[in-house]
Amino acid sequence: MASKGLSRCQDYLPFVVNHTPSRVTKQVADDAVTYVERRLSRAEEQALATSEGVDRMVVEIDGCEIRTAVFTPIEDSTETTPVYHNPKKQKVINWRDVRIGFARPLDSPSKTYVGKKAAYADIVNDVCRAAVLEGMTPDTQVIGVGDGGIGLKEALETQFPTLLFILDTSHLKDHLYETAEALGIAQKARTAWVTPRLDAICAGQIVTVTKELEADYARTPHARVRRLIGYLTRFAQAVDYHRFTKLGYPIGSGEVESAHKAIPQKRLKLPGACWHPDSINPMVALRILRANEWWDDFWKEKREEKLAA
Repeated sequence: MASKGLSRCQDYLPFVVNHTPSRVTKQVADDAVTYVERRLSRAEEQALATSEGVDRMVVEIDGCEIRTAVFTPIEDSTETTPVYHNPKKQKVINWRDVRIGFARPLDSPSKTYVGKKAAYADIVNDVCRAAVLEGMTPDTQVIGVGDGGIGLKEALETQFPTLLFILDTSHLKDHLYETAEALGIAQKARTAWVTPRLDAICAGQIVTVTKELEADYARTPHARVRRLIGYLTRFAQAVDYHRFTKLGYPIGSGEVESAHKAIPQKRLKLPGACWHPDSINPMVALRILRANEWWDDFWKEKREEKLAA
């Protein structure tokens, strides 16, 4: 193992000579963004060349927040730094959404991951290209699993005409518990309020549950109940969990949540870590290379480019 590691270091040595580690890391990370984009762009070529594809494809998307920091001038301040007398700056902390998605054939463990700090439309477009790389054709039934984030379902429907959207069960459960809390139900009694409604929804009785909630709202109007009714109405076709399970479809987003822990969070959510917003996508791209097993191909291409220069 040691000799293999040494060999790999020697292969990469030409990229490090005469450069600081931080500059090399930044350059390699920027190159990773380009490589991932180029790799995904091959989806169109593959779609034209593929006559047969998979029957059913699973796609999942989920987001997490990454802590960022930027330094900005302090308004109305004349303070300067002690050595170079530059204007003093303040550290501004923020949180940015990083979204991870993947596509895989329903009956296969093979996955292609994508990820970046981007709007739903952008990440869904990348997931669509990943799905093509995994064998999606216009006739493929796409099963999309996600939370109730505003715009996610709609963005998926735009890119996947055959989409069957499934609402993540834990997200539905959270909404029910939040409603119980807002109604003032004691913590010990909330499970008794949530469980029968959740069981009924899972069994395909969402219309019955919605009508009961509407009757409750008519007797005692409450904004949180009205919000839950709207939520259930919006996802009425996405919570038929009994039928989905019989078809072998996933009803939870555990796969993509695990991907979040392994891809962005393992590197970008270290204790106390802060990132410049512009550094997030390049670092996520490096993690995507590893997750998709594109790492060796990426470095092979870099070596060939260096030798050809």
